[in-house]
Amino acid sequence: MVGARMFGRGLAAFAAGAALSFVASRLMPPLAGRAIGAVRAAAGGDPFDALARDHQRVLGMIDTLLQADDGATMRRTATLLQIKRALTAHAFAEEDVVYPLLHDQADAAQAADRLYREHADLKLHLFRLEQLPKDDPRWRDELGALRDLIARHARDEEEIEFPRLRAALSPDATARLSSEVAREKQLVL
Repeated sequence: MVGARMFGRGLAAFAAGAALSFVASRLMPPLAGRAIGAVRAAAGGDPFDALARDHQRVLGMIDTLLQADDGATMRRTATLLQIKRALTAHAFAEEDVVYPLLHDQADAAQAADRLYREHADLKLHLFRLEQLPKDDPRWRDELGALRDLIARHARDEEEIEFPRLRAALSPDATARLSSEVAREKQLVL
């Protein structure tokens, strides 16, 4: 009887520890991301510059893959996963924070809707790339189409939509945006 109670207490303590660990693993990244964003904003970090760096980083990874040999299937698989992770984190930040502000604060509802649709198109390209065998000759063409879509999307955001939103936001709102963007990205990374 005593052994069964001790086992039950040990099991309960284990379950409580596991639950606490799970909660901490879900809460800490966004809190840390928000703190990082706040520090960047206080140091003059610009959320729009951070998002533009994301664009350039992903385009660079794609360019590297486009130059790789068709037989580099393991490299294609690994780099595609990195691209997908980077785009997912970036999309979370834009879709959950930036586009709603663009819609509401910058009176750009149509632009926000178009950007959401472009993200959906990007996800379809990623899905097709994942499904195609990595040595399929169509793989490179699909990757090139993804690159073109990202480049157009990024150029539109960086030259039109980000400046429009930047002009609509106060310095305090821009600082909050920096914090929110960092938090959203931490939910994925």
